[in-house]
Amino acid sequence: MSCEFEEDLTAFVDGELPALRARQVEAHLGTCAACAATQKRVRGAVAQLAVLSAQEAKQATAATALKRSVLSRLDEPVGLSEKLRALWRPGLLVPALGLAAAAAVAVVALTRPHHELRLESTEQALFAQNGDVLEDFDVVGLESVDDLEVVQHLHELEATP
Repeated sequence: MSCEFEEDLTAFVDGELPALRARQVEAHLGTCAACAATQKRVRGAVAQLAVLSAQEAKQATAATALKRSVLSRLDEPVGLSEKLRALWRPGLLVPALGLAAAAAVAVVALTRPHHELRLESTEQALFAQNGDVLEDFDVVGLESVDDLEVVQHLHELEATP
């Protein structure tokens, strides 16, 4: 159902109608239930928009205050003592000490002289390969690779009468 006053309801609620037209709309609202219901919905929507605008303004003010606070902290001069104190924070100190320890281990490992075993013969290679066995023979008094050969063939010597 279309009414000639329907287009003027929003302007009426906002107080934007000329006085004569506003009185005509007001008189019509008393007689037309559809326009009265529409006017009520428009007033509710306007009230809700006002509440939302107020909340939005509060949030914008809070955001602006936070931004100013952060920017002012960034602009503050930092003294030497504050810089040194920042270096001693556990979050920075512990990883730095771990890195320093790893670097020290690497330096020691790389600068330590390495002794390479250079084997000149097959006999020395055999001697080096069987070091544990040879230590046991050292108790018996073996002094050279030739003595080891004698021990290897000892069972042959024991078999001869």
